[in-house]
Amino acid sequence: MEDIYAELLQKTAQGDQLAFKKLYEECSPKLMSLCIRLMRTEALADSFTPGKGRAMTWMSTVIRNKGLDKLRSLKTKAAETEIQYEGLEFASIDLEPDKLENLSQDVKGLMACLDKLKPNQRECILLSYYYGHTHQELADKLNRPLGTIKAWIRRGLEDLRPCLT
Repeated sequence: MEDIYAELLQKTAQGDQLAFKKLYEECSPKLMSLCIRLMRTEALADSFTPGKGRAMTWMSTVIRNKGLDKLRSLKTKAAETEIQYEGLEFASIDLEPDKLENLSQDVKGLMACLDKLKPNQRECILLSYYYGHTHQELADKLNRPLGTIKAWIRRGLEDLRPCLT
């Protein structure tokens, strides 16, 4: 059976949607069972709640957190762009009309919500979630106390939550 899973994974990586469907049908019950055993409760194993947010946001957060956990375990830093960070210019929403058309509604909504935050909150959230910086790295980079960085992120996320739902 393992050879079939490997083949389905390879086909899925190549964009084969039928292979993904088959892989999901075959593996999801087993993987969910494993997750429930590890977490000791289904509520922790499957924590997406439709009324609390969007599915893509939840999935993206899971992937981000798992990726950062893996990088930290390998003592590797998340990749940064070749351009040195100079401020919030990297997150500009001033796009040309043809490119703006292609942005999903979710991204447009997120950018509008981020624009409502205080600049220090927006900066810390983007550096943390976009670049994967830890709170300590942000404190060092921005020359601010760790508690201040944590407060800015916490309050910023609290301010984002009602805007994104």
